[in-house]
Amino acid sequence: MKFRVSDGARFFLLGRRKTIFVEASQQIFEVDDLTAYLTCMLAEPASLRQLEADLVARGAGAAEARKSLRDYLLYWSSQGLLEITFDAEEGEALHTHVLDLRGAAASIAYHDRDLLDLILPVFDHQAAQGLKPSISYAVAKFGRRVCISRNRSPGMIVAVNEAAPALKALLTEDVLANLGMNVALHAALLVKNGKGLLICGAPGAGKSTLALALLDAGFACGGDDIALMRPDGLLRGVPFAPALKRGAWGLLESMRGTVEAAPVHRRLDNRHVRYLASIRFASGDAVPLGTVVLLRRRRKGRAALAAVDPARVLSELFLGAYTPTRRLGLSQFDALLGAIRGASAMELSYTRLDEAVEMLSRHHDGP
Repeated sequence: MKFRVSDGARFFLLGRRKTIFVEASQQIFEVDDLTAYLTCMLAEPASLRQLEADLVARGAGAAEARKSLRDYLLYWSSQGLLEITFDAEEGEALHTHVLDLRGAAASIAYHDRDLLDLILPVFDHQAAQGLKPSISYAVAKFGRRVCISRNRSPGMIVAVNEAAPALKALLTEDVLANLGMNVALHAALLVKNGKGLLICGAPGAGKSTLALALLDAGFACGGDDIALMRPDGLLRGVPFAPALKRGAWGLLESMRGTVEAAPVHRRLDNRHVRYLASIRFASGDAVPLGTVVLLRRRRKGRAALAAVDPARVLSELFLGAYTPTRRLGLSQFDALLGAIRGASAMELSYTRLDEAVEMLSRHHDGP
């Protein structure tokens, strides 16, 4: 594989100071001689072997050169500024699949058997035939770590147990970059009887856990994190495998075996999660919004489901709404407003999952 510092970083001299400007973070770094040298070297793609040989020729020991290079590559990867390309050294991919990202298609090629076994189960339910990918990824081992190559964009170097979450983060970026006139809503979408149930809440509010619990009541999972609203106000989810955080692993009694069998992954925010892909997902058909639910967890007391002012729901969804332009146009706002006007706006306060499921299911099914 070969590495290159992306065009988002610019090395320059300011007097005698060796300096790098990073466009994305709008930061200026003063760097040492080695960092300055490697940054200039990686203006063009170079392999680890080429770089190591160059440092040894300049007087570094082999072990020192190897460590310095890996530290450098890890750092610039963490800054989102390292382009990684695979070549003949990685050989042919063991497996490649194309994922439907609801508006885009991405391929993932696996160059290592252990990585294939670890990552494939997280995404294979999104594989689709006949789609032409506009985005391509490849994964391969890099010593004790993993390199994720991304065509024409910075890749990542991560720990093995971070590879699936890192790929999900990158694929989520692809979803958001290819929305067109759709609006991405930060919410879990469940589907039953041709209507959508949208669950909103801050990170850690329990959206994924409640969404999974609702499957026992006949719902299908549209997605546990992102729902796409079309210009006509209809919704469909992005069906990434729901991620259960450590604190929720013992809460879903009916899925205990499935949860315990799922590998543990570490997200880039250092949270440990298990991905549950072997569940019932909704079809890709768009559905009208039936109910929007705001979550409110509490320590004790019976569950309660109460109507709330639609303006509060509008504010919640508006704050979490995303478009590629970072703003809602008038037509997009009208679609959001129309969807809310046609739905019931509720707040769910609960302690026990079974009570929450019973209440939401009864409300969604209606009289």
